[in-house]
Amino acid sequence: MADLDPNQLDSDLKQYLECDAELTRVATGFKLLSLIEWPKTHQEEFLADYKAGKTRIPSVSYPKYTFTDSLKTLEDIINKTATEHPVAQYLHQTARSYHTAHRLVENLGQPEMQTHSMELYGRPVDLIAGSKMSSLSAAKFFIEIADQFGEYFELENDDLCVLAETVKTQMEIEIKKVITSDPIHILIDDTLVPKAAAGVSRVRLRSGTCFSKYDFKQLLEHEVFVHTLTALNGKHQKFIHALALGAPRTTATQEGLATFAELITGAIDLSRLKRIALRVVAVDMALNGANFLDVFNFFLQSKQTATESYSSTQRIFRGGNPNGGAAFTKDSVYLDGLLRAHSFFRWAMKNHKLNLSHVLFSGRMTFEDAERLFPYVETGLIQQPKYLPPWLSQVPTLGGYLAFSLLANKIRVSGLDKEFGQ
Repeated sequence: MADLDPNQLDSDLKQYLECDAELTRVATGFKLLSLIEWPKTHQEEFLADYKAGKTRIPSVSYPKYTFTDSLKTLEDIINKTATEHPVAQYLHQTARSYHTAHRLVENLGQPEMQTHSMELYGRPVDLIAGSKMSSLSAAKFFIEIADQFGEYFELENDDLCVLAETVKTQMEIEIKKVITSDPIHILIDDTLVPKAAAGVSRVRLRSGTCFSKYDFKQLLEHEVFVHTLTALNGKHQKFIHALALGAPRTTATQEGLATFAELITGAIDLSRLKRIALRVVAVDMALNGANFLDVFNFFLQSKQTATESYSSTQRIFRGGNPNGGAAFTKDSVYLDGLLRAHSFFRWAMKNHKLNLSHVLFSGRMTFEDAERLFPYVETGLIQQPKYLPPWLSQVPTLGGYLAFSLLANKIRVSGLDKEFGQ
């Protein structure tokens, strides 16, 4: 495929690429999760109170943000890209999601924040594509399975504590095998609340934390070989630079792909699925009026440690009101995204479109974007991904998994009782 000559672009595409440049400029400095995160001091104070037997709802205050200029620019882009052109649709929807995200941050702690959050990430009761099942019902299914059979799937090394420094060294070795030309810095951060966070050029690990071998594999496949890798591939795009952005509208696909990566590589385990599922239920609780302590106690009763319970609860109330009435719903997307990812790959396999999976890794996009933008990979407007995760590089292995999945789904477990003696 020959390189695309920018001078040969038609007038519409040139206008859309101007919109892309403006969108990238506005969005690059806007880090939604950083703007809504609580300081780690809240965690330290809360857990100290909890140990002393005087648990209380955290007192959280937020700065007042106003994004008048950015919102005006985003509205201008939305108007200019309101056409049926595939590239315009991608930019239009991306700009709209950033507009909503800016409005979310302008309303931190208020009920309006929750409204904008649900617009971006949906609700646990929303139906999963292609099914009559909601994320909430899927979550309850996984929790029930984990509770019934958890004793058979206990980790062999529950007591093993791998320090962040060791994880850092191991990750650096594995990353260089896949991401060969771009430096990825692994940092140990004593201010980080989640165990890890990944960006385009760095991965942060929470200091003073015990990691298991399962944590290591999950972080590598989830954070680095999906989140970091797609951002890097987007960064290497010559024309559509918004593909490097972590736009809120791509969150469900990103988290779905990342969790699917854990599944396809054998990095996920039943306890991990249960943790994800518990968060979905907890989001639903918060949307129905539960406060921080209600949700914290729910996680405790679900056998999470106090530290894990705080971290899980904080994820749901960050940017919101810990007294109730305003929750951040991002954790709704993980199960929905995982099931969508699995369905996407099965659909692509069945329809001879597995090549779309490479398009999906060309930058940050949704499953729908991959098919919509595919023609522009053929023209050279969008470059093929510079990096692919190992599991996607091995197409025959992925194809074998998907072929078996398509066939196995035709067998109903409820019809096997006579076969296996019941």
